Amino acid sequence: MKLVRHFIQTLVFLLNSLVAIGFLICAYSPYISPTEHPVGACAGLFMPIFIALNLSFCLIWLCLKPWGALFPLAVFALGWNSLWTYFPLGSIKEQTAGSQTLKFLTYNTQGIAPGEEKEEGNNAILTYLSRCEADIICLQEFIPGIHASQKEINQALSAYPYHSSTRIKGGDALACYSRYPILEEKEINYPSLYNRSILYRIKIGQDTIVVINNHLESNKLDAYDKKVYNEMLKSPQETDVKTEGKHLLRKLADAAALRAPQADSVAQTIRKNQAKYMLVCGDFNDSPISYAHRVIGKGLNDAFVEAGAGPGFTYNQNHLYFRIDHIFTSPAFRVLECKVDRSIRASDHYPVWCIVEK
Repeated sequence: MKLVRHFIQTLVFLLNSLVAIGFLICAYSPYISPTEHPVGACAGLFMPIFIALNLSFCLIWLCLKPWGALFPLAVFALGWNSLWTYFPLGSIKEQTAGSQTLKFLTYNTQGIAPGEEKEEGNNAILTYLSRCEADIICLQEFIPGIHASQKEINQALSAYPYHSSTRIKGGDALACYSRYPILEEKEINYPSLYNRSILYRIKIGQDTIVVINNHLESNKLDAYDKKVYNEMLKSPQETDVKTEGKHLLRKLADAAALRAPQADSVAQTIRKNQAKYMLVCGDFNDSPISYAHRVIGKGLNDAFVEAGAGPGFTYNQNHLYFRIDHIFTSPAFRVLECKVDRSIRASDHYPVWCIVEK
């Protein structure tokens, strides 16, 4: 009986060791260069799988030999920064008396998609934006004329006297709507046919804040890829999983390699335009455990990590559950609250907003 028990414990330890290696590769994948090792840099996408597996081993060890649970707990400790970034447990903070607060919102509108949520015939996204009470709104894929005319946009966002819209050659459009004067807008050039980042300088009282609105390279998963992914989830067959899984991973890896120099360009712009008050946001098309998130967020605070809770998935279609829309703030801002707003599903993204104190 002792021999059998020893064999089981040894087997569990070996399997737990494999899971531990996988978890740590995921946790430290943001330090892998996507241009040199594109597949390895995508390891962070598998973070939730290895979190669940390592947590399962904690429970198994508690049943077999309680002190053995220290092993998977030590693994979590080694990857703690990535674990907390992926699944933060932040909380809403109280405003300091006499301080000023600002509400920022970022939203990929999918071409101002009409969705199924219509109120009195109005576009659901425009209705949401008109009621969001944000001070500064950064939008991606905000393209007039497809689902909403410029006149409708102007009427819905009349509370924002200052605005800037930049149409990208490939067809996308980024926009910023502000209650405060926009002093300057400047494109951040990097290699891409369809994507871009825009830097704005906005005057708020005596301060000039820098806001960078991003829409980084998409993963280019077409309708067929999403169909294959969903079929793999519903009825996985070993041959299909191996073949189609490699195809999907290759596409994700190629996109990560394209995003890396874009992220580097944004990071360089942040360094060159250092300001006491800075906000960097948008659709990164990358998870919190990624090269783009790490490089762009260096020296800044992830607002959702500071004051959000849970995985905070921002993409809401095709069972692709990822947090790919982010808000970073400079340390001078104190993040009071951050939320992925699931009250609207018109777009394939949820809006993300945060309230900061300055």
